[in-house]
Amino acid sequence: MDTVALRYAEALFALAKEENAIKQYQKDMEAVEAVFHDKSILQFFSHVAIQDEDKYQVLKQSFHGKIQTYVYQFLLLLIKKRRIQCVLLICQQFQQLCYDALGIQVGKVWSAYELTEDQIKKIQDALSTQLNKQVLLKQQVDTQLIGGIKVEIDNHVYDNSLAYKMGLLKQELLRK
Repeated sequence: MDTVALRYAEALFALAKEENAIKQYQKDMEAVEAVFHDKSILQFFSHVAIQDEDKYQVLKQSFHGKIQTYVYQFLLLLIKKRRIQCVLLICQQFQQLCYDALGIQVGKVWSAYELTEDQIKKIQDALSTQLNKQVLLKQQVDTQLIGGIKVEIDNHVYDNSLAYKMGLLKQELLRK
């Protein structure tokens, strides 16, 4: 299913690039992803007993005129080809293609508690300067870190958590 999703994402990305509207398509696909994250909506559109015409009507009410015409038509195509169940994976693949094209490095930041927008921005700015690339961090809370943060970007881990430092201290003490 990954290869199917990637092919659809690449096709939509090629269209976005041709239209010179990568950022707009990216924004639209973020909206699509947000809607389809609701399992009941995804189940409705994936259900084989529901007529395609009914699905088209719901899609029209939800998206027509609110997203790019080609993105809307792309969703219609996914319904017609019975690939709508792949829409979330397609959205993720499409987002990654956009990030690559725009030179954005995506990573994760873990902390023991929820970080504020300002804190995340400061971390992103510091990493952007260090890596010489624009960095976008997705936040996750991990209470086992106790304090501090851990960042993963492009398979590189920057661990400045209290749990990590305590582990280092424990190793040092055990060596003596």
